[in-house]
Amino acid sequence: MRACKHFSLKFGDETNIIQSEGHPWNAYVVVWQGDKKVYSSFETGLFWDYLEHLAENKECRQEVGIRKQDLKILLNQIKREWKDEH
Repeated sequence: MRACKHFSLKFGDETNIIQSEGHPWNAYVVVWQGDKKVYSSFETGLFWDYLEHLAENKECRQEVGIRKQDLKILLNQIKREWKDEH
């Protein structure tokens, strides 16, 4: 998922937030310059934080192209998985 301008400021202009295949609340941050990967990092809890940020910021949702209803579904799925594991 493309990062909004707020997250791009933190990591870099061409930033993607990629949900972890393990725990769904975690994410990988991948930053590109053109077609060259210049940074990649695993971030605990970042996917959850990013979804919450998008849910609270209409401008960022529009920038990324995701609906609030879809974010609520994703957040609820992650909550259920978190409860199952803890």
